Amino acid sequence: MTTRAQSASGGALLASESELNKRIATVLRLGKISGADETEIQVEETIDALARFANNAIHQNVAEHGITVSIRTVVDGRTARATTNRLDEDSLRTAVESSLQLAHSQPKIPGLLPLPGKQRYRKVNRFAKETAVLNPEDRARAVKRACDLAIRNGQIAAGIFSTGQSQLALGNSRGLFAAYRQTQAEFSITLQNEPAASWAKANSASVRAFDPQQLAARASEKARMAKDAQELAPGKYTVILEPAAALDLVGFLFYDFAATAIDDQRSCLVKRMGKQLLGKNISIIDDVYHPLQLGAPFDGEGVPRQRGYLLHFRIECDLALILRTTQW
Repeated sequence: MTTRAQSASGGALLASESELNKRIATVLRLGKISGADETEIQVEETIDALARFANNAIHQNVAEHGITVSIRTVVDGRTARATTNRLDEDSLRTAVESSLQLAHSQPKIPGLLPLPGKQRYRKVNRFAKETAVLNPEDRARAVKRACDLAIRNGQIAAGIFSTGQSQLALGNSRGLFAAYRQTQAEFSITLQNEPAASWAKANSASVRAFDPQQLAARASEKARMAKDAQELAPGKYTVILEPAAALDLVGFLFYDFAATAIDDQRSCLVKRMGKQLLGKNISIIDDVYHPLQLGAPFDGEGVPRQRGYLLHFRIECDLALILRTTQW
């Protein structure tokens, strides 16, 4: 990892796009020298910080800055990947050579498609400066206000307040280059009001998109209302989930929508294509360009992502595809 200048808040800065370009150019040069037919490189950098609290007090504050370089080579119809977190040229050369050695030991993949060439991407902006410059004191003040509310109401608060920034750059020997960066902030709180407990959570690219104090007040009110809850007999009941709860539930399914998961028989959706699974008023759409969404506008191989139905009361065909299962 390289050392970089510090921001005004005391946090590290992400590498510039020119720095990422240099890393990618170096690996592509080394791949060509080493005899790879094709080379792909992914550079991923993350800066994360988190305040964790319980029993109405912060008990942990951590921060992490990491960068990884993942190199994939293709030779004679075989492919393999090696990853390193060392950025000097000797370490990158070693990773390229390791990837090639692994590729040579793999069986040939029938019909292995070439890496994609240059692509055009729709621009998205999910980097919020106000999130990037948030410091530990800012997070601590927000947590203290939430815990003070719990104390006034005779409740016990626990949760997290995290902020971070990340970027991904991808390039290959066929001229593709893609880069994306984003910020992310999340506040989650559980309030206990014996014997009841309640929870609230929000996340966004911008820390200004939610108010931790309002989330704490909402969780506190729900815990208070649930204090005298009565036991219900077994039966069918209409349950209304808050958006955050629905997201957590649906989130368990995300990886099952990958075409490779279907192909490898790892998905819970195997043998259910075209069958009705949900009510006709429920749809699940993958739309990376939605203003509330996070994530890069391209997939892990640099192919532009598109809006598509995953579930439209039955499983549709717009599953997430990768190099092995699609063509362009």
